[in-house]
Amino acid sequence: MKTIIIDHQNDLDLIASCPVVAALGFFDGVHLGHQKVIQTAKNLAEKMGVKTAVISFFPHPKDIIGKTGKRVQYLLPPAEKAKKFSHLEIDYFYLIRFTSEFARLEPKEFVQKYLVPLQIKHVAAGYDFTYGRKGKGSLDTMEEDSGYSITVTKVENVKRNDEKISSTLIRNKIQSGLMEELPDYLGEFYETKGKMIHTDAKDELILDRYYMLPPKGCYDVAIDRGKGWFEGRVLVTKQKKIYWLGPSISSVWSISRVKVKWIARSFDFTLEIEEKEEKNLVFTKG
Repeated sequence: MKTIIIDHQNDLDLIASCPVVAALGFFDGVHLGHQKVIQTAKNLAEKMGVKTAVISFFPHPKDIIGKTGKRVQYLLPPAEKAKKFSHLEIDYFYLIRFTSEFARLEPKEFVQKYLVPLQIKHVAAGYDFTYGRKGKGSLDTMEEDSGYSITVTKVENVKRNDEKISSTLIRNKIQSGLMEELPDYLGEFYETKGKMIHTDAKDELILDRYYMLPPKGCYDVAIDRGKGWFEGRVLVTKQKKIYWLGPSISSVWSISRVKVKWIARSFDFTLEIEEKEEKNLVFTKG
């Protein structure tokens, strides 16, 4: 997969090397609903005999034009999102830098300045996708905005447990500590990356930017330091710090890169550990 960052200074006519069918959206988390949109684009591209692209944006539009001043909590960094697109066998990933100037584009301007030069022949997106200034454009207007050079497919939402799968729903699940429910919506456990800092007293996990952290409590997790997955338990404190509770980890390095799969909240241990935390007792490894 080829990833191309569009920072509004690119010559898009030179970037586009071939016609494509594009999946269009923000795709935070690349959940099962997003995967349906992407698979729809792939199927259409195969029928049309062209390549498949994903077009997304960063940062989230609400971080640029949101009126509440509250920052968006991201599920995935852009680089990890790109890896998921690659695993889904996408040919091109166009990541558009979302700016206040970009947000002011009228719907037709967005289509004519971005989608048409990128040789987008067909767009697949969620049925409620909007674009352009104040979200005035929709899939109902895109064909006309493109001068009828682009056709569209609306993809209906995906439901699990009578709930519409959405990034907002998944964020709410994480904020409630319901990590064991996430595979129903993501298709897998929620995975984060970061570093583990080893000291004589404790092992602390520090997540990379653009991941979410569940509320305070103990969680069963699986961790990978580059030698395969093994299960353990972590504590998330009210100060949003993460400590490894065990089993004991041997390491010759003071800092190591780690991947963490969040499996479930461990209520049996939460009260006991929280009491120790309140007394400022830092537990040792193992």
